[in-house]
Amino acid sequence: MLSRKEFLTNSAKYAAGITAGMGALGLLTRNRAGAGIKTADWPWPYVELDPEEARIRGHAGYWTGKGCSYGAFHAIVSMLAEEIGEPYTLMPTDFLEWGRGGAWGWGTLCGGLIGALTAINLCWDKEKSGKLGNELLGWYTVVDTPTDISNQYAQEHKFTDNRFTGEILQTVAGSPLCHVSVSNWCAKSGVKRSTTERSERCARLTGDIAAYSVQIMNDELRNQFQPLYETEASVKYCMNCHGPNIFDDTIGKMECIQCHGDHTGGFTSANKVEAFSPTYKLHQNYPNPFNPSTTIRFSLPQAETVTLAVYDIHGRLVRNIVNYEHYQAGSFEVTWDGKNNAGESVASGAYFARLYAGPHIESMKLKLVK
Repeated sequence: MLSRKEFLTNSAKYAAGITAGMGALGLLTRNRAGAGIKTADWPWPYVELDPEEARIRGHAGYWTGKGCSYGAFHAIVSMLAEEIGEPYTLMPTDFLEWGRGGAWGWGTLCGGLIGALTAINLCWDKEKSGKLGNELLGWYTVVDTPTDISNQYAQEHKFTDNRFTGEILQTVAGSPLCHVSVSNWCAKSGVKRSTTERSERCARLTGDIAAYSVQIMNDELRNQFQPLYETEASVKYCMNCHGPNIFDDTIGKMECIQCHGDHTGGFTSANKVEAFSPTYKLHQNYPNPFNPSTTIRFSLPQAETVTLAVYDIHGRLVRNIVNYEHYQAGSFEVTWDGKNNAGESVASGAYFARLYAGPHIESMKLKLVK
C-alpha cells in the first residue's frame, strides 16, 4: 500500500496515466460512434411524463437492490426511453447505483436526489436545470416525507413491491444530506436503520423525489414553472456575516444550526406561557379547524434559536411566524392569522406548521375552514 508521501511524490505519474486513459476513452467513444452508436447534443429532449408513474417506478427501482439513486434516475429515464427512444434507450441507468446511501453509503447528498438531479441535468440546460434542481433540493428539506400519497399507495398495494405496506412515520429532513435525513427519521420513529421499515421509508421517498422532479419538469415544459422554495430565514441570517459582505468564508443553502450550532443573540415575539418544559414539543394548534386565526404553542427544554413557519401541502412556504428568534427554556404561544407573507388571506385547506428549534425539527397539520 502506498504511503501518503509516496502517493504525492508519484502524483504526476498518476496524472499522466489518467490523461492517457481519458484519451483512450475519447478514442473509444469515437470508435463506438463510428460503429453505429449515436451521440446526441446536450440537453436531451424532454416530453411530459406522468408523475405518479414516476413515483411507482422510483419505489420499484429502489427495491431492485440498486438503491435510491438508481431508483430515481431510472424512473425518469426509462419513461423518456419509452416516449422518445434514442438517445435515452442508449443510457445505462445502472451506472447511477454509486449514489446509493449518499454515495456508496457515505451519507452525503441523498441518493434519490443524486439520481433525480442527474436526470434533470440531462434534460435541461445549465440555467433551467439549476433552477429546477434548487427547487427540488429545497422541497426535499421542508416537506413531510414519505408523502401522504406514497403512504396511501403502499396501503392500497399500488406499488409493485409490497413487502411493507404499513404507514411510515413522516418527518422533515431539514437537510439534503442522507445522514441527516435517515438519522432524524430513525430518532423520531425509534426504528433501526437496518430494518425493512427503514428501507421502505427510503423507497417511498425515492418515489416521491422522482414524482416531484417530473412535476416541476412538466411545469417547465409548459412554461409554467415558478420556484416556490425560499431559503430559510436562519440561513439568510448566518450568511449576513459569513457571505460575501463580511467574512466571505463559506457557501451553502442548508440549515446551518444542524452542523454548526447556534451562536447568535436574539429577540422574542411569541408570548411565554410556562417557564419550564421537559421536552421539545410543537403542540396541536387551537382551535383546529380554525377561521380566521389560530394559536400555535411550542415548548423548549433549553435555550434555542427558533424558526416557526407555515407551509402548504406541497411544501411551499406560506408564512414565517417566528423568524430565527432566540428563546429561553419554556413554553410559548403565537398566533397565525391565516395570511401569507404578503399579507393576503390564504385559501381554505390543509397546512403544516413546522418548528425548527436547534437540532429539533417537528411539524403538525392545521386546517383552515372558511
